[in-house]
Amino acid sequence: MFKACPSCGEEYQHWVSRCPDCDVALDLAREAAPGSGAPIAASEAEEREDLVLLHTEGPWYLRELAEALAARDIPSRIVKGAAALGLYVAPGDLEAAREVAQEFAEARLPALDAEPASHDASACPACGEPLAAEAAACGACGLEFPEASG
Repeated sequence: MFKACPSCGEEYQHWVSRCPDCDVALDLAREAAPGSGAPIAASEAEEREDLVLLHTEGPWYLRELAEALAARDIPSRIVKGAAALGLYVAPGDLEAAREVAQEFAEARLPALDAEPASHDASACPACGEPLAAEAAACGACGLEFPEASG
């Protein structure tokens, strides 16, 4: 789903709120029906002071989280505050949004009960060159093995 600038006609992704060339608010409300899960348009968010902060993070994380919320029909808005970016939702959507945010965060964490990655001790983990059991460094690439020398 794209938004178009009413001034220059350029199209932008749905999470962009202002045209970077014209500095004009992009109006998603004309393209998305209410309850569609689309991010809250800038003009609508300015009228609504009841939005609550769900999460602060970097722009890419918030964009992906906003997309996850939109997939569950939860409207959201990314707002640049004085210190950081924040993702805001309506108070009525807060509990459902928190559940989505929790699932979203957990999906990005490695499983703690998974077996740690192992490598073949008879080969260099960097280049794969065969190693002697007591080698303190790889003769081919020079990678040092401090645990072997101590």
